[in-house]
Amino acid sequence: MRSHASIIAVTGLLFLFSLFSGIWLSRNLRLNDPRPSGKPITGVIFTVHKLIALAMVICAGVTIRRLHRGLEFRSIELTAVIIAGLFLLLMFVTGGLLSLGKARNDEILAVHKVVSLLTAVSTFGTIYLLARGTW
Repeated sequence: MRSHASIIAVTGLLFLFSLFSGIWLSRNLRLNDPRPSGKPITGVIFTVHKLIALAMVICAGVTIRRLHRGLEFRSIELTAVIIAGLFLLLMFVTGGLLSLGKARNDEILAVHKVVSLLTAVSTFGTIYLLARGTW
């Protein structure tokens, strides 16, 4: 039980770090936008944001796997896992498209921001659905 709580907390902290580094990156992008020149987004902030996001996805996957161990998925839980996975995949796709440096990806940036909220809700909703039967 304790290991579940700690890994859920780590997942939440990694999501917050990813969110804050994304906000910082978005602010920096507005001030020093390399996209009109066609250059890809570079820098330490962008690399840290990508690595934290990857760590969060891995941690969320481990959390879901640990909570699922020994239990059968009900249809609502399976649907929640699939939706969370699709949102996480969409986050990586839109983030990758943003990093290419194409001129004016404002629509993709807007989708990336909205999907980040949907990803948080779906991922932690999935974790809640799986955890409520184990505590």
